[in-house]
Formats: sequence, structure tokens, C-alpha cells
Amino acid sequence: MFNNINLDSFWISTARNGNFKLYSMQHIIPLCVILFIIFSMILSRDKLRTPYTRKRVGYFIGCILFIQSFFQIFWFFQSGTFTLQESLPLYLCRLTSILCIYMTIAGSYSVFEVVYFWGLVGASLALSTPDIGGFSFPHWIYFQFFIEHGSILVAICFMMVAYSYKPTINSLKKTLKYSFIYLFFIFIVNYLVNGNYSYLRNKPSAATILDYFPKYPYYIPIMILAMFLLFTILYIPFWFEYTKKRNSNTISMFSSYSEK
Repeated sequence: MFNNINLDSFWISTARNGNFKLYSMQHIIPLCVILFIIFSMILSRDKLRTPYTRKRVGYFIGCILFIQSFFQIFWFFQSGTFTLQESLPLYLCRLTSILCIYMTIAGSYSVFEVVYFWGLVGASLALSTPDIGGFSFPHWIYFQFFIEHGSILVAICFMMVAYSYKPTINSLKKTLKYSFIYLFFIFIVNYLVNGNYSYLRNKPSAATILDYFPKYPYYIPIMILAMFLLFTILYIPFWFEYTKKRNSNTISMFSSYSEK
């Protein structure tokens, strides 16, 4: 894995013939690093909740996301591979990473409400079956892919741990509304530039979960419905929490009234 690392294999090469295998060492190692960072944040939650640490860690995560986004676009231009069909920040995870920059720096709950659903679904699926466009270790695009998607998960965990943010039913409704707007916009963009953003015109060439879906265009409505279903599933634990708390408050209220 670590042999023959040079400038050409890291940056210059534009050959999309990388030998990336699912759940090989070049897949498992970055996943382990991401999980280690997330668990470390959970274990350090008391320190993260102090204003001083929370602010600086938020800025650090935001800077990491900004730097990887900048160098992704820079590489497209510098390598001469920039195209309207593929290189714009219109994939859901690219858009989510940009939102995470503002979210972590500003501590924005309104952005968290949407990023929680978009980020957990998009980044988790992307990391489980990566579509790296034919690049593999040690190419920059390989590193950029895992930094981007891993940082999205880290950013969401950070907001939940450091700010104690949780989604509500209104967050789910808000996400569904913006998802419809996003999909409508992407359908138009794909048509205008002959692109395939969010895989709404074709399945990715790499092996992904979409391989288990029907052929185009039949997989499109199923993919959208599955996405909305996953959003709902991600909210269910908090629905139980809110319901339990509401019932507990109701019982306490009646108990207080009976005592009077």
C-alpha cells in the first residue's frame, strides 16, 4: 500500500485506473481513523462542551473541510480535468461539506437540522461503498474523498456532543422540503450540462449500493424513497426520546395536581 509514493501518483496523474477494492486495507484504515476520531470526541465530551474548546475545535473542523474543498477544485483546474458535468460542488455530500463549514464555525442549529440527515445518510453510504472516480491510494482524490466524507460525520458528531444539538420533527420536515428543492434543481442542472450529479441520470461506474437497484430510470424513484425512509429512521430514536419525556412530564403534572 505504501510503495512507490511520488508526486505523479499523489497529484499529477489523471489516470482513472486505480485498483481500489472494497474493504481492503486502503478502505478499512481510513474508516478506522474516522471511527477513532468520533469515539475520541464522545469520550472527551465534557471538555468539548467548554466554550473555549468548542470554539477552537469547531474552527479546526471547519478549516479542514474548507481546505479539502478548495484543493479539490484546485486539482480539477490544475490537472485540466474540470468539467461542468462532474466537478461542480453539487453532489449532496459536496454541498453538505460546504454547509458543515458554516455550521461548525458558527455553531448553527438551523444548518445542523438539515446536515444531520443529509450528512449521516450521504456520507455513511459513500464511505461504505466509495465511488472515488477510478482513483486509489496514494492519489490526492483518494485522500480528499475520505477527508470530506469522514469530516462530515465528525462535524455532525461534534455538534451533537459539543452543543447537545438534536433533530426535531420540524428538522425532518425541513430536510424533506429542502431535499425536494435540491432534487428538482439537480434534475435541471443535469439536463443543462449533461451531468450526473447525485446519480440522477446513471449509476456510478464503481461498485455501490445502487448496484442492487433496478436499471435507469426505474432506480431513481426507489433511490429517492429510500433516502426519505433513511431520514425517517434517523429521527425515530429522538421521537422515542421526546415521546418518553413528554409522557413523563404529563405524569408529573397530574401527580402535582393530585397532591394539591
